[in-house]
Amino acid sequence: MRPASFVLLLVVPVVACSEPDTRVQPAQISWMEWPAGVTAATPFTVRLVGVGVYCVRIVRFVTAPTVDQSAVTFEPYFLLDGPPNQCRPVQATATSDPASILPIFASFDTLAGVPGLAAQVSRTYEIRAGTDVLTRGVAAALPIRTFGDVTVSTAQVENGRINAGGLASAVSDSLGCVTLRAYGIHPGYVVENPPADTTEYRTAFVRGYIYEPAAPVCGQARVFHLVTRN
Repeated sequence: MRPASFVLLLVVPVVACSEPDTRVQPAQISWMEWPAGVTAATPFTVRLVGVGVYCVRIVRFVTAPTVDQSAVTFEPYFLLDGPPNQCRPVQATATSDPASILPIFASFDTLAGVPGLAAQVSRTYEIRAGTDVLTRGVAAALPIRTFGDVTVSTAQVENGRINAGGLASAVSDSLGCVTLRAYGIHPGYVVENPPADTTEYRTAFVRGYIYEPAAPVCGQARVFHLVTRN
């Protein structure tokens, strides 16, 4: 569902999980992308973009979702080691201890696997995740929000449409083209069907889909079609 050039932006060092000060911190999801339709019992992947952690050693980043009869829910978390706020030294040298040079991760952008979903007939599952757009770096469980849904079919699915949702802002240019800019997504997506008054959703939680229209929109062959905003 993502171009071959996509790379995981989060590099995690391997550290033993048995350290006495190892702790868990929930990861806040800001934006998600996933196939609009999948074939029953066939695994697929979901793009997760969100707020990272700052100046602390990451042991592991866990993204595995939980699946029930109605939804796929992501509640990813960081497994951290050591005290927080141990930032990268101003200048590292050839003799510096690599373990003491801790990167600052402002965001993460990764693909997470989802096991095949059951369906006797075509049906939908909600795609949900823990998110709190007003809080960063919290240590408690995040509220669960629905980002959209996925249609599961008993037939082979070949639709290349990608559903997407999350917190985003809208920016208009001098030609009237509107670009949707989600947290951690660059350069953003041209909106195929912006509302007449774009100020209504300058910043909002949006749901929609990404696809290739018959003709380019504002010079872009791949665009975002807005479905809902709130």
